[in-house]
Amino acid sequence: MIYVLCGTKDSRRIIKELLEADYEVITSVVTKYGERLLRQLGDIEIITGRLDKEEMEEIINKYGITTVIDATHPFAEEVSQNAIEATNNLDVQYVRFEREGVILPDNELIIKKLDFQSAIKHINKRSGKVLLTIGSKELPDFVEGISDFDQRVIVRILPTSQVLKKCQKDLNIPIKNIIAMQGPFSRRLNKQILIDYDIDLLVTKASGKTGGLEAKLIAAQDLDIPTLVIERPKLDYIQVVSSLEELTVYLAKLDKGVAG
Repeated sequence: MIYVLCGTKDSRRIIKELLEADYEVITSVVTKYGERLLRQLGDIEIITGRLDKEEMEEIINKYGITTVIDATHPFAEEVSQNAIEATNNLDVQYVRFEREGVILPDNELIIKKLDFQSAIKHINKRSGKVLLTIGSKELPDFVEGISDFDQRVIVRILPTSQVLKKCQKDLNIPIKNIIAMQGPFSRRLNKQILIDYDIDLLVTKASGKTGGLEAKLIAAQDLDIPTLVIERPKLDYIQVVSSLEELTVYLAKLDKGVAG
């Protein structure tokens, strides 16, 4: 039995591939939105909600899991760390599906920051309007950390009721500061948003090609707008693959008892 930790478009492609190859699969995802997307793949068992290390261990034991595929978002650091520890404790296979990254151009328009707090400090040192395209998880830190947030920060988020409630009711972000849209976003659309909102700084995570980073970077460069890129967390992954082909080869080796 294979346990897939989901959270990206890649994870759905992986599950589809596994099911077509007749693997038994169980999945987990954090949000109801993610669950709905997984339901489209067929009749598979889905566990919804945030899981700690102990809960992951319970699932591994309950379902007789032999391999855990970590296909969570590149910034879901805590989930990945929990999975690594759980698989180590129970002596089952762990493999990280790490989506392909984007090589950042070496020019003055690209500002690299190691973490979210460094990004907040940089924003506070600048003037002008900011477009945040970092998702909703870290938004509370930005709302609290940027003194004039309401006056100059625009957030682009998923148009789900849960995320909108978080922005409007929990964080009190003005409606005029919210762009609620479902990606992927083309270079043209990114560019038009930057123009329409008179943006002076684009803030994004190094989420890779699948996450739309390349289109954002090109759109901002077209307009000579700086882009602040928050780099991926560095984790000591046990085993990493970056394509379905690599994953298929790795699983085949496991089946033959020659990987690990």
